[in-house]
Amino acid sequence: MEAITTVSGNVEVRKCTRNVLKVLSLLQPKRIPIVAEGAAKPLRRALVTAPEVHGRDGLGDVRGHHRVSGLSEATRRRATDVILDSCNRFGKKLTIVALGPLTNLAKAWRKDPHTLQKARHIVSMGGAFRVPGNTGPVAEFNYFVDPEAAEEVLTSGLPVRIVPLDATETVRLEWRDVKQMSVRYPSPLSQFLVRCTKSYMTYHKRAAGFFGGFLHDPVAVAAACDPSLFEWRRAEVHVETQGVLTRGMSVADFRWVGSRGTFVAIALGVRHKRILKMFRDRVWDERR
Repeated sequence: MEAITTVSGNVEVRKCTRNVLKVLSLLQPKRIPIVAEGAAKPLRRALVTAPEVHGRDGLGDVRGHHRVSGLSEATRRRATDVILDSCNRFGKKLTIVALGPLTNLAKAWRKDPHTLQKARHIVSMGGAFRVPGNTGPVAEFNYFVDPEAAEEVLTSGLPVRIVPLDATETVRLEWRDVKQMSVRYPSPLSQFLVRCTKSYMTYHKRAAGFFGGFLHDPVAVAAACDPSLFEWRRAEVHVETQGVLTRGMSVADFRWVGSRGTFVAIALGVRHKRILKMFRDRVWDERR
């Protein structure tokens, strides 16, 4: 991983930046990625956050997190510049994984579309096509927060792969598994996961009837690591920006109409058991 850029979404962008630095201080990777703060608000709208799901701080409101270092440096960097610089440096070796609203990418596209086209793939965790939304009846949260940015990126002609709720909601992590694995493989990381995910999983117990959580973002990362874990369908996709009741709805046309239209790839079939095993192996088994 070369860089991490933050964007307002689940919580305000400054909190997101702090959270990235907290997690990096816990993981202590041998090579620390560049961290850059991104958009503080959507392109045209007031920010909508989700404290009821992720807590007011975005990490479950658990006290006693690691101290933050590097915040001033991260806030001085511009996310768009880091994204475009990475495209220039790595070209077709680069995969951009967008786990939040697409505001940063839309801004990078506006600033320098030629450079952004150098990336091999852009994997976007977003959208809901054949399943209900998780922010109202039809919209997925990331596209709901900034539908204009999503529409702009998905119709740009960039090499986008969408990992929607259709895929991510097939991969669940149960609370009992988190507890069991933390006992089997005790570490600061395991204890951190127990503490910061409990409120997220409690939310699903109330809202969805199971004590656990959907692995939305890890599934998108899995798509970047191993696309063969998914079945992909190409489609022309638009995101609703005008509807009062359908804001952020992702609409796909799976019909091929010659060469007209701008197509993206959508993950609809998922090898969920293999993805869950990958997640467990990466988080726990390698840290015995």
